[in-house]
Amino acid sequence: MPRDVGLLHDQLHRAFTGPAWHGPSVRAVLAGVSATTAAAHPIAGGHSIWEIAKHIAAWKAFVRRRIEGEPIESVAADDDWPAVGEASDAAWTDALADLESAHEKLLATVAGLDAGRLAAPLASEPGTTETVYTTVLGIVQHDLYHAGQMAVLKRAAGSGDDR
Repeated sequence: MPRDVGLLHDQLHRAFTGPAWHGPSVRAVLAGVSATTAAAHPIAGGHSIWEIAKHIAAWKAFVRRRIEGEPIESVAADDDWPAVGEASDAAWTDALADLESAHEKLLATVAGLDAGRLAAPLASEPGTTETVYTTVLGIVQHDLYHAGQMAVLKRAAGSGDDR
């Protein structure tokens, strides 16, 4: 794997799986979260942990598909923030599995990149100035942002002290 691709891959892995320099990774924050806690809205008007987990999975899939060349001009609200549906233990287990799968597929796509592609604009978005490099960094930042949100929600729900 080319050096720059390896660095991006490493950062993507650390943000999701850890160890992350900033604090708990996405996976660490989600560890031990029950379906009840995941579905809770301890902050009025805010998203639940479950909604955020589904949102992270959706964006990992969008980014992967964009890097692979699929034209995705915009993301519909229902796709950006997928509905939770039934809030059962089985559905929460499925949501976590979907998140893990989306992450693994994105990691594999990034691992397969040629270093020359990193500075190239996304072929899936004609006229964009966004490069593959900035897009992958963006999804790393997205993971970290939402890991922080979920840690706050987990604490607000009384289910852990992730800092």
